[in-house]
Amino acid sequence: MIRFELPTEEALLLKDTAERFVADNYALKQRAKALSAAPGDVPRHWAEMAELGWLAACVPEEAGGLGLTPAQIVPMMEVLGAGLVLEPVGAVSLGCAAMLARALSPGDAAERLAPLLAGETIEVVVAGRDGAPVPARREGDRLVLSGTSPAVIGAAAADAFWVVAELDGSRLLARVAAADMAVTPCRLVDGQAAAQVFLDDVTLLAAEAISGCDAALEFGGDLALLGVLAETSGVIDALHKATLDYVRMREQFGRPIGKFQVVQHKMADMFIACEEARSMVLLAAEAMESDDAAFRAKLVSAARVKVSDAARAVLRDAVQLHGGMGVSDELAVGHMVKRLLVLTQTGGSRAAHLKRFARAA
Repeated sequence: MIRFELPTEEALLLKDTAERFVADNYALKQRAKALSAAPGDVPRHWAEMAELGWLAACVPEEAGGLGLTPAQIVPMMEVLGAGLVLEPVGAVSLGCAAMLARALSPGDAAERLAPLLAGETIEVVVAGRDGAPVPARREGDRLVLSGTSPAVIGAAAADAFWVVAELDGSRLLARVAAADMAVTPCRLVDGQAAAQVFLDDVTLLAAEAISGCDAALEFGGDLALLGVLAETSGVIDALHKATLDYVRMREQFGRPIGKFQVVQHKMADMFIACEEARSMVLLAAEAMESDDAAFRAKLVSAARVKVSDAARAVLRDAVQLHGGMGVSDELAVGHMVKRLLVLTQTGGSRAAHLKRFARAA
């Protein structure tokens, strides 16, 4: 049974902090300056984000984190999405740190995660194409990994990678230093730094790999996807508000285009899509509290489909109402459109999540 609760004091504090951070650091000109940096550079605000506790948000307290629930980080991720923040907070905090806290014992987690949570290192999880594990083979007391990972957000400046590998039909996690593999940095269409990762017979001691981590990987994958969905919800809400301001101001035939009934209907449809998306994000966040992995998978995948559909609908109508300005870099709207194009392709395809929902139902 799902129970919705009002945001806690901690959640509201994180949200307020994120709003101040975005207001101080992510005006359009400031964002353009950040985009001029090389994708492999350490994100300019990374140390500050670590000090604010964002990287430790969903890591249990005994592992050195804040111990917040998935639902408590949704408001913060919505703000970071709406602000078009470029730093890979979700990939590192939710997809990596929170997952490792479950895969390791509390003592080991506290020791291994300390540099990551302090912002001293950047580490992300990588897998093969379509999320498949990287093939591994054993040679004596060592494991040998070979494979390719597609563009991974946060990988461009990463110091190390947690590779999801498969050996004899079982998944395991292997930590590999960035210097031991080929990393090709790039920027995605929305400006986020990413990288393609190549493993060519990378070797490590078999004893250093983490086995029996299936539950942690499933949880971490769903938590990272929840972060993506919360960001998406934040962006489409901001895009709806920007479009509403525009149709109130833009005049045609002697009056604001927002006075025309067909435009009003579109704005109403956009508002409904925003509310449906946010409701699904909150539903998925509450489902993350369940110990039933199939139940979590079902609701997170359902949210993925609904939120992506809502994002595409809002994106389409926003561009139509703005005209050519809706895809330009001169307006924040154009950057929101590009961010949505990336977010709706992150974390698996619509078809894959429909199949996952059907399997879990």
